[in-house]
Amino acid sequence: MTDLIQELASALGSTYRIERELGGGGMSRVFQADDIALGRSVVIKVLHPELAAGVNAERFNREVQLAARLQHPHIVPVLAAGEVNGLPYYVMPFVKGESLQARIARGPLSIAEVVNVMADVAKALAYAHADGVVHRDIKPDNILISGNAAAVADFGIAKAISSSRRDDGGLTSVGTSLGTAGYMAPEQVAGDPSLDHRADIYALGCVAYEMLTGSAPFAGKSAPQMLAAHVLETPTPVRERRPDTPPVLADLVMRCIAKDPDQRPANGEAILAALDDIAVGATAPQPTPRAGVPRGVWTAVVGAIVILAVGAFLFARRGATPAVTGTTLAVAPFEVLDPQLTLWKEGLVDVLSRNLDGAASIHILSPGAAIKQWQGRVGRDEAAAFAKRTGAQLVVYGALQPAGRDIVDAKVWLLDTRQSSPPVEVQARDSSARMDRVSDSLSVKLLAALGDRRAGGAARSLGSGSLAAVKAFLQGAQYFRRTRFDSAVVAFRQATTLDTSFAIGYAYLNQALGWTGGDPKERATLAATGLRHLRAGLSPLDSLTVVAIARYYDPTGNTVGNQRQGFEAATLAAQRYPSDAFAWYMAADFRYHADPNLSDAEALRLFDRAVAADSDFAPSYIHAIEISSRYGAEASRRYTRAYLAREPADREARGLELAMQLAAPGGTTDAALGAMIDTAAPNVVAGASAVLMRLVDSAETGVYLMNRAGKRPDAASAGGAGFEGSWAQQLALRGHIAEAWRHAIASKSLVASELVFLGLVPPDSAKQLGTWIELRNDGALAAAPGLAAAHDTAGLHAGIARLEQTAAALPANAPPRQRAAAQYFVAERRAYHALASGDTAAATTAFEALSDSLFSVPLDQFVRARLIERTDPKRALTMLESKHFTPGLVAVARELEIGRLAEKASDTRRAVEAYAYVANAWAHTDSEQLRNAVRESRDALARLDADGKLRAQLAPR
Repeated sequence: MTDLIQELASALGSTYRIERELGGGGMSRVFQADDIALGRSVVIKVLHPELAAGVNAERFNREVQLAARLQHPHIVPVLAAGEVNGLPYYVMPFVKGESLQARIARGPLSIAEVVNVMADVAKALAYAHADGVVHRDIKPDNILISGNAAAVADFGIAKAISSSRRDDGGLTSVGTSLGTAGYMAPEQVAGDPSLDHRADIYALGCVAYEMLTGSAPFAGKSAPQMLAAHVLETPTPVRERRPDTPPVLADLVMRCIAKDPDQRPANGEAILAALDDIAVGATAPQPTPRAGVPRGVWTAVVGAIVILAVGAFLFARRGATPAVTGTTLAVAPFEVLDPQLTLWKEGLVDVLSRNLDGAASIHILSPGAAIKQWQGRVGRDEAAAFAKRTGAQLVVYGALQPAGRDIVDAKVWLLDTRQSSPPVEVQARDSSARMDRVSDSLSVKLLAALGDRRAGGAARSLGSGSLAAVKAFLQGAQYFRRTRFDSAVVAFRQATTLDTSFAIGYAYLNQALGWTGGDPKERATLAATGLRHLRAGLSPLDSLTVVAIARYYDPTGNTVGNQRQGFEAATLAAQRYPSDAFAWYMAADFRYHADPNLSDAEALRLFDRAVAADSDFAPSYIHAIEISSRYGAEASRRYTRAYLAREPADREARGLELAMQLAAPGGTTDAALGAMIDTAAPNVVAGASAVLMRLVDSAETGVYLMNRAGKRPDAASAGGAGFEGSWAQQLALRGHIAEAWRHAIASKSLVASELVFLGLVPPDSAKQLGTWIELRNDGALAAAPGLAAAHDTAGLHAGIARLEQTAAALPANAPPRQRAAAQYFVAERRAYHALASGDTAAATTAFEALSDSLFSVPLDQFVRARLIERTDPKRALTMLESKHFTPGLVAVARELEIGRLAEKASDTRRAVEAYAYVANAWAHTDSEQLRNAVRESRDALARLDADGKLRAQLAPR
């Protein structure tokens, strides 16, 4: 580009004499000039080329003219506007003095200075807001200090840029949210179409905070981190940063930067009234600073721009369980009259749903639910019936048909079922190779029909500018919902290869790899890459999805905290989009795998929500089948039948089908099924075993499966120690202690420590575990409980020392999860050491210290509850009920303890359920100790439920 000063001089030479460049801000380059006719100094601001490229100069001038009508002593007026070589510019008076930014750079302002500047800016805001003008970019650079007065510059410019953007007809890759990261209100980060003057109040609060403390509330973070922080973090209270701040002023500043606009001062006049109180009470004695407000749990959501934006912001405003409000809109599958366009039958449902999400307070029915509910051909009557089935008030339906060589004609209708008027029709025609332009054009026209402010610009779509990438993603999403995970991985890889900044593509690829044995390191990298490419403009649901996956799989930082942030983001997505099956599936899947506080019943409810949202979203069934087997074979079969009816093509399907057939009456005596086990791939056996691990049927199907598979010549090589450990787990679950011990010892499994600690093998058996303490594998972790049972404090002490040395030797770049694991098991060994020493008080304290970890070791959790039970049985019962125990021996022991405690608490229903589970699980045990437990359970059932009616009510239907 030729020198801009020369271009300005050439174009404006008859009016302005360019003197020098003053520098620039986020939106423009700034020049000082002389107004030749009036003999005064002015400032000319020229938009940066990358910003100007999307701006219609004529619209920009019209918007600037509206801002130019503002005439107020504390507003720097706009004198003129125009265009130079395609670059819009505007002219303002030159204000002698300095910017507030320059003043802050010399150090925090005095209390009097802060009050004066706030008052002047509040007056400017009150005047402009009353005239309907919102600044949108209040920051120290835009506040000019001259003498003892402050004036606000660039009023209306951000709005002018936003409103004058052109629709270039392309598939929009990202949107932008004009403003400056350090001062943007949560709703502005969100690109909330209902943004109002309170965004300026928030920005003024940030400026005041900076005047008082020397830095903005979230200074020191990257721009994406700042945007995330505005939505999620609570800044350090002003008086902790500057104790001499008058309480009334500190309170005013913190109210200005409240996340919820309704909690901020209503307007500039309200700020002025509060400042008057400060002026009166500024010299009053200062009370002791208040304790800091706890920071949010999402403190480190790096780069989460829009989730944070729309998702968490709305969550914060509406409460912990936001209800769906406003109008529901459903996009129906398109009628496609050209086989070459088949992908877009459902693909346009996906794209248009994302583009219309959030328009005019509209709630979008999830694409999956819409696809499932549509019936018939395109027509108004069919759309009305579709609306009735889905509960939608607005329906978008349409058709694609060829209109000549390589041309597609798209007709779309918007039906409002609340009115008798005919549907609104919009149309787009373009090359069939440019469906991106077709979808963008339809989206913009539909937004206009809905009265949405975004109608003037391009739609946001999937966050990719590559049509080929979008097509690959849509194909992958269709594969994923049908559990064709291998094909989904190929499609998502293609999407992210074609567009390396495809944030939602990386997120879905991560999830697909989870079902195909993907490398955890690669999945963590994909999660981080998706987050890095997250931009404003992506749909709120997709943004929440990207952030949830990124936090859950983030290998950096605190693993426990990150995973919990992933839980919260996924849960928020599900609550905000209750008809979206993927959101519910994601929330359920994350917590099922990593939240020890999730009970089986609660996990099943979450997966049920995913199934209810879209019963054809097949991934939701897989873990639900595993969990439901806890409630009997018939419950598991119901889920399995529904799953298999979707014709899944994943590896799990064969294992689940095998489990269902084995659990059917006579399944364990069926010779054909036995032959299937003899030849099944190891992953099929593992899949069946995972389902049967929770089933306590009389045929002991899980034990039969492992015993039969274990006789295969290739059992050891195919399954290795993992197979042997699962075998031990199945046997221990059903009380076959002698065989379980043999396989646990062979695999150096945690089952061995459970058997020793629970006293189910002779005391001297613990000696075998003592040698494991020197191992460098999971066997070393299994040794501690066994040594504690044998009161081998010396062995435990040596194990602690060894593990501490290992932890200390970890390299600085060791994965945080590895470091966290080392810390956990050092603490765990200390807890067992205290127990072995007979110091139950110290042991209780030590086990309590493990409670916040996401490392879920069933025996550790069980021991902790038993220790708590000594002093607080009610709390112990709650702990036992809430913890998500891995199926196995300890899980049955846990149910026995729950039965005892529930009976004491007069919770007969729960006690009966627990005792019945124990009686069934250990009905054929070879252990006298477990036979006693069975007798105890049966006696309790005779006492509490003699006629069996309660058990009949508890039986799943």
